[in-house]
Amino acid sequence: MEEKLMTAIARLEIIPIREEHMSDQIAAAVDALDQFDISYELTPMDTIIEADDVSEIFDAAAAAHEAIDEDRTITSLEIDHQPDREQHTADRVATVERELGRTPQG
Repeated sequence: MEEKLMTAIARLEIIPIREEHMSDQIAAAVDALDQFDISYELTPMDTIIEADDVSEIFDAAAAAHEAIDEDRTITSLEIDHQPDREQHTADRVATVERELGRTPQG
């Protein structure tokens, strides 16, 4: 399988507003992401998405937002789109790790 050119990285945060735990609603939102041609990583505070087309990120974020079944939901989406450059979150982390002297120079 050919590796896709990832040109967009996004940070997606969806907050269902309620008094009790939110894990079931967050799980529903993350489950909605599986319907899209994206890569994602769930973190304790948000979800990081990579895609080869920025429109796929918008569509995935909208589906995740709509998957929340609450009276009030706050969704935040931040996108870094560079259509002429391949980019991956792992590369960004590795660059900082090298600056910190935690990984060999490459």
